[in-house]
Amino acid sequence: MALATLLLQACNSKSKPATEPNGIAIEEDSIYFVNDSTIADAQTFIFEGTSPMDGNAIADVILAVQTVNLNSDGTYTITTDYVDEGIATQSDKGDAMILLGVNDSTATILQLVSNNYNTPTVSFIMMEDSSLVKVDNNGTPVASNPDHKLSLIK
Repeated sequence: MALATLLLQACNSKSKPATEPNGIAIEEDSIYFVNDSTIADAQTFIFEGTSPMDGNAIADVILAVQTVNLNSDGTYTITTDYVDEGIATQSDKGDAMILLGVNDSTATILQLVSNNYNTPTVSFIMMEDSSLVKVDNNGTPVASNPDHKLSLIK
């Protein structure tokens, strides 16, 4: 109860307190919650499907993007299973960045920038059904097979 009283204690100062990133404001010896609607919880969006990879390989892919919404930057983890190539399952993580399309300014491109220096950047275009299709540096899909996409499952 004492902690709740401390957190809700009114501040006597007329200056606006600094807001910490977690929504708690601290000023001198008073602490209280700030009702800030711009602070949102990050969500995890899961995509699954098949996608062309380097060379002729097609891989089963699970991509998890953690962000506030699908149109904002965040982080990602990706698991790639090259079943046809006999290569073991690989995982990677890094930053997920949202860009406008190169050839189409209305296109939404999800660019995955790995934390691993040796891993190339991978880009996907977001389709109207929220599925992702792998694209090259010009924003052109790298496969013509409509089944090679990652579908939003969660």
